[in-house]
Amino acid sequence: MRNFIKGFISVFVLAALPLQVFGATAEQVKQSIKTQSAAMGVDPAIMLSIAKAESGFRHEVTGGGGAVGVFQLMPATARRMGINPYNLEENIKGGIVYYQNMYKMFGSMELAVAAYNTGPDAIKYSNYKVPARAQGFVNRIMADYNYYKTH
Repeated sequence: MRNFIKGFISVFVLAALPLQVFGATAEQVKQSIKTQSAAMGVDPAIMLSIAKAESGFRHEVTGGGGAVGVFQLMPATARRMGINPYNLEENIKGGIVYYQNMYKMFGSMELAVAAYNTGPDAIKYSNYKVPARAQGFVNRIMADYNYYKTH
């Protein structure tokens, strides 16, 4: 009975989510990222790199701690930004805005990417250096960024 109730609730919740969650291909997601990034004055290559690392361009992905969507936004962070992280277009906009905020706060792409991954307090506590726990993430993002810049 318990599994039936869990299954019923899951189906109900999934049915209530916007159709965009399941309908977009990776290519459509990439195009939306490029379009929104350019419109917002952010290098699309960095945003493609972050989305690739966070979700592999899949909006249906949920991560540890409750992060959701292409840019793996935490629901509380999304609420503060006034967006619905379950909506594909809003998730992309939220990811771009969050990266922009981190870049404005720290002034470097690497620190902004590290803050995107670990939160801004981790950067402050590490004396404005990339924390060791974020180094692999930053390295992967920067390698992908260089690839997207040349392709």
